[in-house]
Amino acid sequence: MSISYEEIKDIELGAIYKKEYTDFRVFSPNRDKINLLLCDDYRKVRKNSYPMKKNKNGVFEYRYYGDLDGYFYSYLVENKYEVTDPYSKASSINSIMSAVVDMEEINSRYKSNYGLSDLNDIIIYELNVKDFTANKNSSVEYRGKFLGLSQSNSYYEGVKTGLGHIKELGISHVQLLPVYDFISTFEEDYKFFDEDNYNWGYDPELYFNIEGSYSTNPYNPKARIEEFKTMVDSIHKEKIRVVMDVVFNHTFKTKDSNFEILAPGYYYRKNPDGTYSNGSGVGNELASEKPFVRKLIIDCLKFWAKEYKIDGFRFDLMALIDIDTIKIALKELKEINPNIIIYGEPWMGGTSSLALDKQILIGRQRSNGFAVFNNRFRDAIKGNNDGYSKGYIQGDFSLKTQIEIGIAGSIDYDCKRMGFADDAREVINYFNCHDNLIYYDKLRISLTSEKNIEEISRLGFALIFLSFGTPFIYEGNEFNNSKQNNRNSYNAGLSINGIDWKDKIHNLSTYTYVKSLIELRKELNVFNIYKSSLIKSKLKFIEGLDDNLISYTIEDKNKRIYVVFNASSSEVKLNKTLRDNIFSKDDIVRKVFSKMGKINNKINVSNIENFEKISVNVYIGGEGNEL
Repeated sequence: MSISYEEIKDIELGAIYKKEYTDFRVFSPNRDKINLLLCDDYRKVRKNSYPMKKNKNGVFEYRYYGDLDGYFYSYLVENKYEVTDPYSKASSINSIMSAVVDMEEINSRYKSNYGLSDLNDIIIYELNVKDFTANKNSSVEYRGKFLGLSQSNSYYEGVKTGLGHIKELGISHVQLLPVYDFISTFEEDYKFFDEDNYNWGYDPELYFNIEGSYSTNPYNPKARIEEFKTMVDSIHKEKIRVVMDVVFNHTFKTKDSNFEILAPGYYYRKNPDGTYSNGSGVGNELASEKPFVRKLIIDCLKFWAKEYKIDGFRFDLMALIDIDTIKIALKELKEINPNIIIYGEPWMGGTSSLALDKQILIGRQRSNGFAVFNNRFRDAIKGNNDGYSKGYIQGDFSLKTQIEIGIAGSIDYDCKRMGFADDAREVINYFNCHDNLIYYDKLRISLTSEKNIEEISRLGFALIFLSFGTPFIYEGNEFNNSKQNNRNSYNAGLSINGIDWKDKIHNLSTYTYVKSLIELRKELNVFNIYKSSLIKSKLKFIEGLDDNLISYTIEDKNKRIYVVFNASSSEVKLNKTLRDNIFSKDDIVRKVFSKMGKINNKINVSNIENFEKISVNVYIGGEGNEL
């Protein structure tokens, strides 16, 4: 069947509900017979059956007259296979059957706070709904649930937890690990805190549906919808945007998936020998380049943006989504919300049959309006993800140039510092996310001694927040959270993944330092510059320094910002030559940040005698030092 995305983009699939009737439409091009099965209780063995009619686009249709709000449905394929609807917007518990819901009725009782104004600087904080409030010391009422993350007034021994903590930290975007319906956990509430009933959710089942294990009542298809809307609205009210982690690169099931049963050979990429392409590393990959797969992805993104007011999408293994699909999706999403953001991982987990020129590998985001994770900067900062190798902050000073490229937003800054981006908004700067060793654990295994680990850790945070590009941290990084060296904790349970708010109390100075860095970034108001030409005109690296020293200045209006990193475990004494090289244009500066955090000391440059060991030092000169 030869057909383009443009020809089918306006076809509405799924259960299209109206009070008088519901239209059911499902794509199944190479099947001859599909029956709609309907019942008012998903536990019923006997269901009413209605033959569907196939149209020219390979879509089976049936119109049922009557009000089906709250009913359950599935599709019986060739009288053999019963499957859910890939376009299900609601379901029974554990995705046994799809559900029809009246979204207008829900929204009449629930008013969403849609839309936030344009943002000057983006700072992303990744978290898992369950992890963040499941511990009793989170002190929220609905621990580990959407409603738990909706509560902004929770405390543990005087420190803020949950949503209040995120607000206090000062980030702009919360990135949620998968909240769409995934298959690997039981949704029954009584098993919620069972260590064996835990998964991050990178095993998609129903892309348009909300995960029920985060609901207080997963038996009610509408409850999870309302509670998710409540969470998003609560976060928006704190002036924080919500980013959703999406996994369109693969599904948990393959041969027994609703995709393969409805449309054999269509939804998944194949190798020339007929085997499933496995660029995901987990058995299959969705063929995003095919019109109806592209449509499903774009329809899904637009649904979450419109219905749930999602402000951005993070793509898992983005390299497996063809670049044309991302370009079209971004264009259509921007029509819904001009401030929406898209970013993802520019790599895959294996070898793909997707054409190389369609893979979103690092550099393919150039001037295309989306961003990718900056693994080059990540590894230069702290070494490889899971091993013992060291990065710049642990003493491998040969990585200085790579660090400077990262500081410049990974643009092509000069012939010495060549990046992979056309502007700094195309890069996400980070040192870890949910995958691999968490930051503090990586430092612990890569250092021969933990004597200076606190200072080294802070140096990494300073590099992330005092660089051009979008900074990103993972839940608990800001107070030295540990996962007990678990490199792949996707199913390891809350004992490994859950946030223990005692850590915030025990590492309050680190938390305060990170919070102060975020405040400083906002106050300086320069690292939000993203155009390559502006960065190159404002940013100047100080040449001729020892490799353990990185220093740069940023000219901005009436102020001059000096940043000096000393990654050495010894202090650096300043002689006149070094002092004049760094502070060439000012006699008086104001020191605004040191290894201890924010300060405000006016100082004569001639009195600056040293840079402390393993430290970042920030000064403001020019007329702006009076601000």
